[in-house]
Amino acid sequence: MAILNATAVTLSIAGESMAHSTSCSFTINRDLRDSTTKGSNGWGENLSGLMSWEMSGDSFVDILAGDASYKDMVNALIVGSAVTVIFDLDGATETYTGSALITSVSADAGVEDNVSFSVSLTGSGAITVA
Repeated sequence: MAILNATAVTLSIAGESMAHSTSCSFTINRDLRDSTTKGSNGWGENLSGLMSWEMSGDSFVDILAGDASYKDMVNALIVGSAVTVIFDLDGATETYTGSALITSVSADAGVEDNVSFSVSLTGSGAITVA
């Protein structure tokens, strides 16, 4: 069994890996369409509906970072255009790539703590699995 070390998993936004990343996630969802009828005998029935996906990441803030930084994420959110995102599970042999809009960016700065930020993205269109 080859269990993947999560340190190898990366999130890239607009061609750059998130600087000082501490975590990232990728979720695919499928909505269901209710198809319950009187003949369903009290059981709910469903059909497949639309699919959607999201990615998110957490990083430390580094004002000198050249990679996907807090400032880059805020600017991309303000501009509102789609960015290409890649969720890389193990160094480019298993990747999930798509176009997404940044839906939120938040920063957290506790007393005597590392300043960190989170970014959330919602996919627009299909995800490519490679």
